[in-house]
Amino acid sequence: MGFCPLKTETTEPAALAAEYRRAEKADVLRLGERHLFFRRGMRVYYIPYGDIQRCFRRVLLVPVKAPHRSVELKVENLVICDAEKELAMVQLRDPREAAPLLERLKKLAPHAAFTKPNPQESPDTGESE
Repeated sequence: MGFCPLKTETTEPAALAAEYRRAEKADVLRLGERHLFFRRGMRVYYIPYGDIQRCFRRVLLVPVKAPHRSVELKVENLVICDAEKELAMVQLRDPREAAPLLERLKKLAPHAAFTKPNPQESPDTGESE
């Protein structure tokens, strides 16, 4: 299993592995002492809490064909951003875990904004148009 930074590499792999093993599991994420972790395949992505500038929920409606009708399934995602752009969008398995997960993240990263970006702001730069 390889550790990949979302932004900047700050820690030795051995220290990251130890923190990952001790981290609290929350749906598909792990909340470590200093880093937020999530897996995609054989890679574990991480970001220090200090690098998270914005974090919010994004609900996507996915069309699903059922017998004799079509329905839309709500898929909960956690979006992690720095000051310039979105770094990751992590799909959550259990939609009921989204709100408690954001509350735990607010305690670990109190400096971060936990709201969606302003629609007048450019998504890539965070500056007004």
